[in-house]
Amino acid sequence: MDLASSRIAVTGAGGFIGRATCARLAADGAQVVGVDLAPSAARAVEATGATFRLADTRDLDGLVAALDGCAGVVHTAAVVGDRGTMAEHVAVNVRGTRNVLDAADAVGAGRVVHVSSVATWGYEFHGDLPEDAAPRVCGAPYVDTKTASHLLALRRGATVVRPGDVYGPGSKPWTVRAVEALRAGMLRLPGRGEGIITPVYVDDLVDCLVRALVTPAAAGEAVTAHDGHPVTAREFFGRYAAMLGVEVRTAPRALLAAGAGALELVARARGREPLMTREALIYVSRHAAYPNARAREVLGWEPQVGLDEGMRRTEAWLRAEGLLA
Repeated sequence: MDLASSRIAVTGAGGFIGRATCARLAADGAQVVGVDLAPSAARAVEATGATFRLADTRDLDGLVAALDGCAGVVHTAAVVGDRGTMAEHVAVNVRGTRNVLDAADAVGAGRVVHVSSVATWGYEFHGDLPEDAAPRVCGAPYVDTKTASHLLALRRGATVVRPGDVYGPGSKPWTVRAVEALRAGMLRLPGRGEGIITPVYVDDLVDCLVRALVTPAAAGEAVTAHDGHPVTAREFFGRYAAMLGVEVRTAPRALLAAGAGALELVARARGREPLMTREALIYVSRHAAYPNARAREVLGWEPQVGLDEGMRRTEAWLRAEGLLA
């Protein structure tokens, strides 16, 4: 696929990964259609150089209209993380993905890239996990619905990219919320903070998505995108703590789980998102890194931004946004 002569749609274009993908595709010369369900996303999407089209992935007819004329689709739209009900996750992550695949077929879009997650392997795994290991369910809405959509996309011939822990300018779970929780004194890591983080800077992830889009041999393949240099949770969050001039604190996992449960109840009653959840504690307690050789083998992808440089760029963005003093 020649991006300079192609119209490419990006679903979830108003989100963190969606906006970054739109900007990269536009810079590469593609005619980019940024699809999002929120009218308020239009300005940010258009600022990337994309054309904004309003559509909800839960509405097949609306998607067909939005994707008209597109040769490829990068599907980033999803309910993300450990917040929301199972029904909400199913509606967007599973049915929405099916609608995107059906709409792509309807308009003749020959390439679809589906953004999955390393969470599809669950949280309890070992360091010898093969990259072709089957996704698994664990009862968590995000994990189970991303697993279902991952398998669906593969069956339909899409390329599936599992991002690691995506940080950088605009990242809510791995940058903004981390800084907010540290500033508020609410971030405590379980145990000694020895859980494993597999970071990937947002620009590197987007490069992987674009390579997946333009590589015909990647159809029906699943690859994993992280920088290949896992770090402990203490080291990763310690980078943000140093920016704030605070310390990373730890506590027994059982105590943190009880506190997170209470925070969830209070946040739900107030209609807000909790700064910490029980599922997030499990996630940062992972004890091994995910395999990621396939992205190199299939796509020729090599991450370019290491943690030192990625955090330098992230700190500059946080200060520019007023999120750091």
